[in-house]
Amino acid sequence: MSPRPITPAPRHDGKVLLVADQGLQSGEQMSAAQVDRKVSDFWTGIGGAGFFQALTTRFYELVAQDEVLRPLFAVPDWERHAARLYDHFRRIYGENDLTAAWDPRMHRAHAHFLITREQRLRWLALMREAGTQLDAPEPHFGEFLTIMKVASGEMTAVSRGAALVRRERFHWDGTPA
Repeated sequence: MSPRPITPAPRHDGKVLLVADQGLQSGEQMSAAQVDRKVSDFWTGIGGAGFFQALTTRFYELVAQDEVLRPLFAVPDWERHAARLYDHFRRIYGENDLTAAWDPRMHRAHAHFLITREQRLRWLALMREAGTQLDAPEPHFGEFLTIMKVASGEMTAVSRGAALVRRERFHWDGTPA
C-alpha cells in the first residue's frame, strides 16, 4: 500500500464550533475555505478590532466592580487582562487562527482556581452586559455569546480538572466540599 500524499494542515482542524448564520455549526462538513469565510464575515460583521477592544475594556471595567469575579484575579491589572483577552479574540477571529481557542496559556490561566457555576454564569452575564452597553451588532453578538457559553464551559472544566489533580473536593456546582 502506498503512503497517502502529504497535504498541508489547514489553519483549523475542521471540527471546531464556529460562528454561523444559525448560531453554532460544526465545521466538520465545511471546507477550510468555507470556515475561513465564515470567520472573516463574523469579524467584519461584529466590528473587528475596534469592537473587541471596546468589549474587552468594558468587560474588565465591569469585572473590577464585581464581587463575584474580582476575587479570581490575583493581580487586578484590568488593562492587562483586557489586552490579553482582546489579543485572544483577535487571533481567533481577526487572524482566523481557530487553534488559538486551545492555547495552553489560556488553559493554564484557568487552572489556578476552581471556577464555580455562579462565577461562570456571572462571567457570561458581564460579557453580555458589556456588549449591550456597546450596542453590539446582532446577530453577530448573539452568535459570539453562544461561542462564549461553550468556551466558558471548557474553562470551567479545565479549572475543575486541575482542582481534582490538586485533590480538591467540590460539589456539582464547583463550590468546595
